[in-house]
Amino acid sequence: MTPDEIRQSYLDFFEARDHRIVDSSPVVPHNDPTLLFTNAGMNQFKDLLLGHETRDYDRATSAQKCIRAGGKHNDLDEVGKSGRHLTFFEMLGNWSFGDYYKQQAIEWAWEFVREVLGFERERLYVTTYKDDDESYRLWTEHMGLPEERVLPLGDVEKGDEENFWSMGPTGPCGPCTEIHYDLRPEESLEFEPGYDENRVIEIWNLVFMEFNRDETGNFEPLPMQSVDTGMGLDRVAMIEAGSENVFQSELFLPIMRDVLSRLPDGDDAEEVRIDGRSIPVDALLQIDHEYFTNLSVVADHIRSLTFALCDGAKFSNEGRGYVLRRILRRAVRYGRDLGFTEPFLCNLVDVVVDHYGHVYPEIEATGEEASELIRLEEERFLRNIDRGIELFEEAAERAESEGREHLTGEEVFKLHATYGFPPDLTELMAEERQLAIDWDEYEELWAEHQETSKAEDVYEDAAEVGEWTILHERSEDSRFVGYDETNGEPHDPLGCREPSLSAETVATRYRPGDEDDTYQVLLEKTPFYAESGGQVGDTGTLAAADGSLRLRVRDTQETSTGVIHDAERVDGEATEANLSKSLKATVDASHRRGAAAHHTATHLLHYVLRDEISDNIFQSGSLVTPDRLRFDFSFDRPLTDEELRTLEDRVNAMIRSGIEVDVYPSIERERAIEEMDAMAIFGETYDDEVRVIEIVDDETDLRSVELCGGTHVESTRDLNLFRISRESGVAAGIRRIEAVTGRQAYEAFQNDRQTLEAVADRIGTEVDNVVASTESLLDDQSELERQVDSLSQRLAHADAAALADETTDVQGVPVVSAQVDVETRDQLRTYADRLRDELDRGAALLGADIDGSAALVCLVIESTVHERDLAAGFLVQEAAGIVGGGGGGRPTLAQAGGPHAAQIPEAIEAFPEIIDEQLGD
Repeated sequence: MTPDEIRQSYLDFFEARDHRIVDSSPVVPHNDPTLLFTNAGMNQFKDLLLGHETRDYDRATSAQKCIRAGGKHNDLDEVGKSGRHLTFFEMLGNWSFGDYYKQQAIEWAWEFVREVLGFERERLYVTTYKDDDESYRLWTEHMGLPEERVLPLGDVEKGDEENFWSMGPTGPCGPCTEIHYDLRPEESLEFEPGYDENRVIEIWNLVFMEFNRDETGNFEPLPMQSVDTGMGLDRVAMIEAGSENVFQSELFLPIMRDVLSRLPDGDDAEEVRIDGRSIPVDALLQIDHEYFTNLSVVADHIRSLTFALCDGAKFSNEGRGYVLRRILRRAVRYGRDLGFTEPFLCNLVDVVVDHYGHVYPEIEATGEEASELIRLEEERFLRNIDRGIELFEEAAERAESEGREHLTGEEVFKLHATYGFPPDLTELMAEERQLAIDWDEYEELWAEHQETSKAEDVYEDAAEVGEWTILHERSEDSRFVGYDETNGEPHDPLGCREPSLSAETVATRYRPGDEDDTYQVLLEKTPFYAESGGQVGDTGTLAAADGSLRLRVRDTQETSTGVIHDAERVDGEATEANLSKSLKATVDASHRRGAAAHHTATHLLHYVLRDEISDNIFQSGSLVTPDRLRFDFSFDRPLTDEELRTLEDRVNAMIRSGIEVDVYPSIERERAIEEMDAMAIFGETYDDEVRVIEIVDDETDLRSVELCGGTHVESTRDLNLFRISRESGVAAGIRRIEAVTGRQAYEAFQNDRQTLEAVADRIGTEVDNVVASTESLLDDQSELERQVDSLSQRLAHADAAALADETTDVQGVPVVSAQVDVETRDQLRTYADRLRDELDRGAALLGADIDGSAALVCLVIESTVHERDLAAGFLVQEAAGIVGGGGGGRPTLAQAGGPHAAQIPEAIEAFPEIIDEQLGD
């Protein structure tokens, strides 16, 4: 069975047993802060298992995309070291929510494994949890497995959670029973603790959810007993492929072949050159080849990167973003050994999308964006990896010459802090040289480094900018005064009045940027809003009080070092002396107010979406700029035109009402959430003291209360106008609305008006009559198309008769070959049908240039098929090769196409020779 057949047969099997097929949830959890990635099929059912949610089904099945890289379930460092560990995999699962329990789950699992997959009984083994006597009896007594093939394991009280499954440190959990498959049954086996897990591999885990584990480690009974099972598609596909390595199934081989085809000398489908050697592709795809591990790591990691980014993850220095960064850098490291010195992972996204898009269509929608994110990240890393590798080699040679069996912590620290070279890659390369690392020294140096310069952002920028120059000893850095200070007095908590847009300050440190005449500057206090919560950073100017220097601030970013102002020189000299002077920091007022207006609009839109469409909607991302907003939210279908109009109308009604926007600058987080019912946005982190934006109005039924650190307008009237420009899907279960306010909304309506007037003028009517006139034109067009089609058929009949009189005799077979002038493939087939009516025997090839591409139709009269053993499918395939394409069909009728329309005459001319060769002497 192919992987696609395995996946579908699983879903069909359980659907036939009254299970609802449920779509995979995203690999990036959008409503569970306890998870870095979706690591099991049950994640989306967590609230069901806890009894916090009910649905209209109590049995479910799905194929869930999962990532295990980071957190409790982390296989990243094992990928490539074994033939069974992956970071991305597909989990086939079935669930019972208070319905059937252990006996039915075990019976169905055994039936699927034995009767659908056809696995031999003698190769199957089972483990259970040591205290789960019921499961043990079901396997040995009810299912009849010998006791020596059923092994109890685990002891939670002693910290051994073997055969006791939990999603994470907290949450639903319970005992499980696992089905295992013996890859080498010809060898003797004693199935007991310590058995060879590379030989007897787990393929299916049946978890019996009974408990909820809280933060203290206590187990409380769940409201209902449930079943949660997971079968690894990748492992089953490996077994079906007859291998002991997951990477030798059809889930990976197409990706690996694509990797090899992209090597500098990889055009040859049979051989590639690596490290100066010509190596057969088939040899590279064998598990014992030295480069198979490299291919395995790249193939696995590009799957994880593609799915995670397509589901909304981003590269960063913390959380899942940092895990993704590690995955990418590990893949780049292994790719370099294959010969890649330029970005290459970004080009592999296409093969992942091609391979999985029919199963998970969301990756088709965002694959291009994922590819671009990977390209940018690869370029960033490649800028410093060469120097890092060179320094590593120097350190390794120094250690060996000094008789040391380890790298010092200082050497590893320098690679990390100066060149952004990840310590895990240093460790990997050190292992290859049989060198250990003095981690204690490294950790001490790194902690000191963070304390003095907070340089954990070195991952981001160490290779791109210079060292910091300290200008002023600071008591504090980057204090934001854009809300509430003019000469120390609070005045503008929303951050849009003039006093909030400037401040007298000094630069505490600076360093050169990544371009000529650019600098990164930290200020003692700043009126510039740093990008956060989806709102872009402020722009503006920094000017020395004496006029000796003027910098244009292009962007403002919050980092662990402080608020970095990305600036370029406009006037004067950016010397240390000039940068040390008193500075006037001035925010671009238009930029700030535009962003504030669009930020307030996102709050209104968020409220109306939940009020009008579904209160289960939550924000999953946003972008707020001075001229537009983008709002991503959880929802499982496109919004209708009527719903979009309703949203637009509601927001504009709120704008017309001139509702005051209230801000509470500092409130205890728990009080804001519990007493004020303020909404916290998933993915954002909050301090104990939070800022709350409240927009409430009984007349328009508005109550928007959100934790938010962004800038906002004082009244909804300041938005002037709201216009939705686009609604689309960005991932499974995630929709996106793009909108504009104020001047941009007015211009959008004006553009629509101008377009409508242009259409009216073009079709010769008034604007008010455009719809009716267009419908009339479309009716006329349909009638003309009908008449053209009728005329085309009559012409085809006449032309076919003429063509039938101009046959060429090829070994006694009448042959017709001609290029005809038609507009569509349907018309080309009509020609062929009419020509068939005119011929008693023989074969014909018709070609046409349709929209710049070659279209071919071949027919063979049925009597000729039998008498002369000619087949239209073969003949058209030969002709299609001339136009650069392919095709096929029945023996009597076949079609083909190709990109080279200019070669149609050559194909037509060659057709008699093709028949002659087919007939032979």
